[in-house]
Amino acid sequence: MSGPDLSVKMAGLTFRNPILPGASEIVFDEKGAEKCIAQGVGGIVTKSFTSTPFLRTRPRPWRFNCAPFGKGLENNFIARGGLHSMAAERAAEQLVPKIVRLCRNEGIPLIVSIAEGVNVDEWITDARRFEQVGADMLELNLSCPIALHESGGTVGKALGQNIPLATEIVKAVKKAIRIPISPKLSIGWDPYAPHIKGLVEAGADCLTNHNNIVGMLIDVEEEVPFGLLGSGGCVLSRSFLPWSLGRVVEARQLTQVPLIGVGGINQAQDALMYLLVGCSLVEVASAVHRNGYRLFGKIIKGVSEWMERKGYSSTKEFIGKVLPLATKVSSSDLLSMESPFPMPQEKSSPIIPIIDKDDCTLCGKCQDFCLSGVYVMDKAKRAITIDHENKCWGCGGCVGWCPKNAIKLIEKATGEVVWDGHGLAKPYRPENWKK
Repeated sequence: MSGPDLSVKMAGLTFRNPILPGASEIVFDEKGAEKCIAQGVGGIVTKSFTSTPFLRTRPRPWRFNCAPFGKGLENNFIARGGLHSMAAERAAEQLVPKIVRLCRNEGIPLIVSIAEGVNVDEWITDARRFEQVGADMLELNLSCPIALHESGGTVGKALGQNIPLATEIVKAVKKAIRIPISPKLSIGWDPYAPHIKGLVEAGADCLTNHNNIVGMLIDVEEEVPFGLLGSGGCVLSRSFLPWSLGRVVEARQLTQVPLIGVGGINQAQDALMYLLVGCSLVEVASAVHRNGYRLFGKIIKGVSEWMERKGYSSTKEFIGKVLPLATKVSSSDLLSMESPFPMPQEKSSPIIPIIDKDDCTLCGKCQDFCLSGVYVMDKAKRAITIDHENKCWGCGGCVGWCPKNAIKLIEKATGEVVWDGHGLAKPYRPENWKK
């Protein structure tokens, strides 16, 4: 019995599955492509190639892992320098043709990433040379945080916020070649909507959402910046995910062109989030730099197993499925869900927490978490009391903070579960939110 069909059709191309390498050193040459293909990726995305000299520079060392800073930062790293890339002309002659052959033999598409400065002709030249050697699609890296930051702000300002220039580049490249193009957006672009509108009207076949932003850390013992002077490209790992997903939903409301989701993908669950809100494909990058090429295989397997468990036979059945729930609720609808501000000691909350004593380990995390003092631990009696009437706001925070999932919110009047830490809380479920 064969498994579910993971293939995805986008921009006239067929991808074996929706999982791709993100543009980085993961696929700098055919060796990287071979390792990705061995893990079963749906297509290949190369490192960004450029003809601009300063974008090809990088000091040594340039990557600084943030694990010494502890929980929450252990999977992040800060990078420094330009694209650290081979000249586009040389890459088109020596590297990409070998990757093209690998992709042709495997039957998967090749997306070549290119990045230049403010010179539109250089973008056109790159686009033509990579189309000629066999690229199936181009990703236009208009938003690399490291490269743009290193330019002293000139290129960053020009491409990051200069919508007319960005749209001019997209129009020129689209006119010069016949293969599809996907501009890569920055999550830090504000206002966001004009960029989407401008790039789509300029001819973008799809959009890659999103590139990262710059950041830094401080070594407080040494009293110096961590690893490098100033700020660099800050890889936010999974903390990037909710921010990027929110902007994907925003983009999907502004355009119907296909989207490629990027950012914070560490496991199959993360990739599925992008797919469920409407991305056709996802790119995985920083997590592979930490965990190796085998992560691709694990994510693909996880997506396939999820599809089998859910009864999906193809990706078409669930891509974008969650989007209506993420977009259709208006501000007035949300206001209709609100109740009078539940000031403690004035009006008790109609929604209260309960503890499952069989699951509770009396760790005291709820007492530590609750700023209102709802939970009181009696260590002598090994018991926790809950002050529902005088202190509880019904906020729901304790449900997620309990390490054993022993707390639920219920309606005081009926005992019905309102929030158990999964899915949508009761007031926001489709059958309830308009009542």
